[in-house]
This record gives sequence, C-alpha cells and structure tokens, in this order.
Amino acid sequence: MTSHQNGRRPTTSDLAGCRILVPRGGPPGEQLAAAIRTRGGLPVIVPLTTTVPPQDPAALAAAVERWNLGCYDWLVCTSANGVYAVVAAGARPGMRRIAAVGPATAEALREHGFEVAVQPDHDFSAVGLAEALLTVIGTADGSDAAQQMLLPLSEIAGTELEHALTAAGHAPHRVTAYRTLPTPRDARLESRGRAVDAILVMSGSGAAETARRFAPLPPGTHLVAIGAPTARALASHGLRADAVATRHTADGLLDTLAALLDRAAAPTTDHPELPHHPEGRSA
Repeated sequence: MTSHQNGRRPTTSDLAGCRILVPRGGPPGEQLAAAIRTRGGLPVIVPLTTTVPPQDPAALAAAVERWNLGCYDWLVCTSANGVYAVVAAGARPGMRRIAAVGPATAEALREHGFEVAVQPDHDFSAVGLAEALLTVIGTADGSDAAQQMLLPLSEIAGTELEHALTAAGHAPHRVTAYRTLPTPRDARLESRGRAVDAILVMSGSGAAETARRFAPLPPGTHLVAIGAPTARALASHGLRADAVATRHTADGLLDTLAALLDRAAAPTTDHPELPHHPEGRSA
C-alpha cells in the first residue's frame, strides 16, 4: 500500500483488499462505500444508528419560522443531518449568515441554496467551529452587540459550542433538530460486521453501538475514530481506537486508516523477540 500526506488523494489503491465496516446507511453510507471502493477497499455497510425527527417538532418549527422572519443573525450547523432537518422544517436561504462545521455540512447547505460564510480550516468539530466563528464576529461587549444564533443540533449533542458562544457574549438558541437512535439489531448484518478488517467509528453514538454489538472485537480488527471526542467515547465503553483522524471528514478517516494499514504492514526490526499484541481491543 502507498501512503500519502497533506490531504492529497491517493494515486494507488491504498485500501486494497481491506474489508471496512461502514456504520451508516442511506445516501451517506453509500457515498462512503463508494469512496472506499475507489481506493480498492471492500465496504461492508452495517448501519448502527439512524436519525429520526425530534419528539417535539413544534420547537424546531417555531425556531425555523423565526429564522425565516429574520430574527437570527446566524444559522450555525454542526452536521448535514441538522441541515436536512431545518430544510425539511421549511428554512429558506436569506440575507443572514451561515456557519458550517465542515465540508460535508457545507455541501449539504449549498445543495439547498444556503451560502456558507464561516467554516473551520481544519478542526471540523464544535470547538473548531466556535473558534472560527468567534474569529469573524469577535466578543460581544453588550446585549446590543450580541449575535442571535440558531443552533439546530442532535438531541445528544454536546454543549461545547453553545457554551463558547455564550461565554463570548452572544446568544445561541439551541433547538433539537433530530434524534440519533440505534438501528434494530440484525444478526445477519452483525455477523458480517465481525468479519471485517477495520471499523469506522464516526460519532459517540456509533462508538456506543460498536461496543454493544461487536465487543470483544476479533483479533486484528482495527478501530478508527473520526476525532478525539469519538475516541474518548470508545474508551468510555472499554475500547481503544487504533488511530484517530486529524481531519474530521470521511476522506480524512480513510486517509488515517490507510496510514494505519501501512504501519501495520511495515516490517518491524525493533525488539524482534517481543510478540505482537494488536492494539485497540480495550481501553
């Protein structure tokens, strides 16, 4: 396998022959599976979670109506699912500004006519989004300067983003846009999931389901987390990530897996007398 650096796309099949569990279904899962095939890998789609509407859709509908009326200065989106939810609730592009956590979210916004004004350069996380947004709008000195912000989030999303914005004097309005639930158990699919070389872990809820369905992992199965929060979620469930992506995107995740496979395939000359113990089985 051939490694690559600086985010460049591979020129060879750097995932050749690797069976990779894709934890998402629907179009996002198919897109990720297609990217894996392009790089020579063998995707195994086993959806672990699914998104459903909020238990109180009226709150989202009211927030979207306020957005359409111009009551917010910013729409701050942390996932493509949040974008789809506000669009389904009737959100329309307007003169207010949009912030997106990363490329996939920005693409979902643009697909529906929203122009993205702020996006982190590299840290595609809530913390990175808060830093990028505050670099543009700064700290509010008083209530008149505070920016009104609509944050359509998952029911289980963390509070880092809203806390950072509130601490800077702004007025984020968090609303539950969707819920993330475990998919129904399927013995056939889970059996396929146990026969893979790597599992992509893309969220805290995905980490919980990976542990619930597949722990203890078969020897040699690599766990690759999309970011540090997801790696910590794995650890909280007794699993350790073999690698953590520094670019929090699907391509960044696959780049990280390719580099991990390169390292695993490289001959080891140090301490040849020591037996190999695969990592990632437990925290």
